[in-house]
Amino acid sequence: MRYRLMAAAAVTFAGLWLAAAPALARDLPSGGMTATELAAWLKDRGLPAEVKPDPTTPGDQVVSSAMEGVNFDLYLYDCSGDGDARRCTSMQYAAGWGAKSSFNADRANSWNSGNRFIKAYLTAKSELFGEYDLDLSPGGTYEMLDDTLENWRSTLPNFTKYFEL
Repeated sequence: MRYRLMAAAAVTFAGLWLAAAPALARDLPSGGMTATELAAWLKDRGLPAEVKPDPTTPGDQVVSSAMEGVNFDLYLYDCSGDGDARRCTSMQYAAGWGAKSSFNADRANSWNSGNRFIKAYLTAKSELFGEYDLDLSPGGTYEMLDDTLENWRSTLPNFTKYFEL
C-alpha cells in the first residue's frame, strides 16, 4: 500500500511538472529561411505575400506584403544556395514613401531616438524609409518571427502618423 501511494504521488508530481513546463519553441530551418518559406509564413498569418526578384540585387528575392494599409517588403541577407533553395540568415522589413516636404533629418532622428523597432532614414532624394532588421539563424524560432511581425504591425500606425503618411 505504501509503495502504491508513493508511486501515485510520483506520477501526480510528474504530470503536474509536465503540465507546467512551457511549450517547446519551433526552430526555424537550419541555415535560415527561403523567400518561399517566408511567404508561406506570412500567408499562414493572413497576410498577402508574393516572392519577387530583388530590384536592388540581381539573383536575390524579396517577399512583398501589406498590413495596416502599408505595402512592405522583406529583404533577405546573408544568403547561400541558388534560386528558390537560397537560405538566408537575416532579413529586413522595409517600407518606403516618396519625397514629401515634411520629411527631414531632424524629424527622422527624433523618431529614431524614441522608437525601437522601426528605424527611419531619408535618401538623398528625401524619400522616407522605415526598416526593421532581424537575424533568423542561428537560433531563430517561429515564435520569435511572430513576435517581430507583431512589433512591425503595432509600430506601423505610429510611424505613419508621426510622418503624416
